[in-house]
Amino acid sequence: MLCQNCQQREATIHLTKIVNGQGMQMHLCQECAPKVQGFNFNLYPCMVTDFLQALFGINSLEQSGQPSSTSGQEKCPGCGRTFIQIQQAGKMGCSQCYEKFESQIEILLRQIHGGGVHVGKVPFRCAASIRNRQELGQLRNKLQELIQKEEFEEAAQVRDQIRDLEKTAGGEDE
Repeated sequence: MLCQNCQQREATIHLTKIVNGQGMQMHLCQECAPKVQGFNFNLYPCMVTDFLQALFGINSLEQSGQPSSTSGQEKCPGCGRTFIQIQQAGKMGCSQCYEKFESQIEILLRQIHGGGVHVGKVPFRCAASIRNRQELGQLRNKLQELIQKEEFEEAAQVRDQIRDLEKTAGGEDE
């Protein structure tokens, strides 16, 4: 498809502008796109990893609290990559990178994922039985702690809770 503006070069940018419910499409080449009126934007080549780093506010390790001496100078003994190169590429160079840059990777993952522990998801149809199992495990741990502290009255109450929960859980499994 040719550029709608110059009619000479291949259109590599395809824009849709919607105003008052009316859509207008433009097919432009790399040179004409910045010149077109009504489409106010800046076109800069951008890699997906750069976009994601900007989105999550991960520009450099200095921002994440790491000393500047380790921010990108140390190299992986296996592949020779620095952490800055790994961060820019969005992937490790080899298996030794995980060990070499473990603390920096953990900070990076916490920023991206919001935590360091995978909690996963529970299928809706299994949610009740999984919750019951988790609650049973917590109650059993609490029971053991109470027995060790010799708080037997409270331990008896927890034991009764466990029995009640096992009865209801047993009815669900059948």
